[in-house]
Amino acid sequence: MQSVSLSVKDFYKKYFQIDKPYEFQERIWDLIFQGKNPLLVRAPTGSGKTEAAIAPFLAQFVDNEFPIAPRLIYVLPIRVLVNSIAQRIKKYAERISPNISVEIQHGDIPDSPFFIADIVVTTLDQFLYGFARASRQVGHHMDVPAGSIATSIVVFDEAHMYRDEFTFSIMRALMEILYRSNIPFVVMTATMPKSLEESLFERIELSDEQKIFVDIPFSSKIDIKLHDNPLISNEDINLSDDLLEKIKTKKTLIVLNQVKRAQKVYEKIRSRLELSDEQIVLLHSRFTKVDRIEHEGKAFSLIPHKENGEIIIPEGTGIVVSTQVLEAGIDFSAELLLTELAPADSLVQRAGRCARYEGQSGEMIVFQVDDVDRGYLPYEKESLDKTWEWLKDNPDFNIKNSVQVCQFVDNILNYKANDYEAADTLIDLYECVLYADTEPRNIQLREGKPITIVVVDFSIGEGRKKEDRIKNAIKNVNVRENSMNLDIGIGRSLRNKEILSLMLKYDPDKKEWTYEEVREIVPFRMYILDSNYYDKKKGVIPDDSIFI
Repeated sequence: MQSVSLSVKDFYKKYFQIDKPYEFQERIWDLIFQGKNPLLVRAPTGSGKTEAAIAPFLAQFVDNEFPIAPRLIYVLPIRVLVNSIAQRIKKYAERISPNISVEIQHGDIPDSPFFIADIVVTTLDQFLYGFARASRQVGHHMDVPAGSIATSIVVFDEAHMYRDEFTFSIMRALMEILYRSNIPFVVMTATMPKSLEESLFERIELSDEQKIFVDIPFSSKIDIKLHDNPLISNEDINLSDDLLEKIKTKKTLIVLNQVKRAQKVYEKIRSRLELSDEQIVLLHSRFTKVDRIEHEGKAFSLIPHKENGEIIIPEGTGIVVSTQVLEAGIDFSAELLLTELAPADSLVQRAGRCARYEGQSGEMIVFQVDDVDRGYLPYEKESLDKTWEWLKDNPDFNIKNSVQVCQFVDNILNYKANDYEAADTLIDLYECVLYADTEPRNIQLREGKPITIVVVDFSIGEGRKKEDRIKNAIKNVNVRENSMNLDIGIGRSLRNKEILSLMLKYDPDKKEWTYEEVREIVPFRMYILDSNYYDKKKGVIPDDSIFI
């Protein structure tokens, strides 16, 4: 396969402003240009996996010759990562040419339903629907997304994050189709256990040369401490005055496993430390699109991060309280990390947001979870118990050391795809491609099904009758900005509390939104949430669901 005129070192220096790429980045460059397909990259957080994957593709634009592929599709597990990585890739692309198009494709920002931009950053579900021709967005042009994928190089980043057998089965089926179709792809991960690697690549030939294990000696270090008590219990936080003072003076990240506990910790810390809105922020999946974007921006303004290669250290108190949405892809570096006990791979990812940059040092405190009300959910208790025992038995564990991290996840985790589900998924995918489903209902990425909730302030509605006031309020709301996508289980929980009772419908004849009362929550529908049950700082309230 033809290469480009610019050497890998010159390209990284000129366009990425990296004086010397890592050896594994040079190796991936060579393998991709040699047409070695597929590649499996296991590299620690913050090591430059993204740069390694996109560098050879972007280098094609220097000579305007495309021996690899004319487009790149970058697939991530969650939307917050898509937004972050897309902005990062755009900065690199603009240094080469303003004509390189980088688009986002997911439910919040559906900018490239046909997958025809030069670079499309998307989620796995959108990639699945595009391949299977199962999206309303593509209308009658059903062959276009699948054709775009066939002429791309595909990158699956953070491939370990899906966790459930059902999703891994779909991922395995997609990978096997790409492999048999000779479509180049790269699978990248920081914490994929050996069991999952063997399961995903069981029917894919992968030589030792195509497996890239990265062991970069980082000078940054994290001191890990274990705390036997839960972070929050009996409606209060188990934090000493000394630790609270440290939280106020250090740039701090606090990660909880459930939204309801994250909301409580946010409230308690804000109250105990008498903090302003400019000093603390809460992140989780139950915010409207417009509020989530605002909160993500505030999080970066509170924690040290990089801008144009320079580390920016904000002044004053900076505290981010979050759930798992912050586990990967977020490029900032806290000094202090407080986290609930989680599976081994989750802890490694959370640690990747602490002392992230060279020469930094940080502190990580892991809190036990309470068995009361199954406090270990959404994870399996056995997995958490094994993780806790391993940490106790290995007090010198260096969570920044790649070799030790692999031992950590390989000894504890047993993720794998389900062989029978993978076979069934292959059949479903082929049938979708053949018969072109017009809606993504016969093929889905996870066992749970999604719904959309739109937050509406009924107090702004005008009219004498209640029905008129509701309709008027709906007319005055920006449906896209004030919506969120949730698991159907959350919707049913809210319905049982009589919080969700109205379904939002679009009247194509009148070209306006209307509503109807509902008794049952069904998937792939839009429902109305009264703004009285929503707080811009905390999200949906009350929230007692174990769904993340």
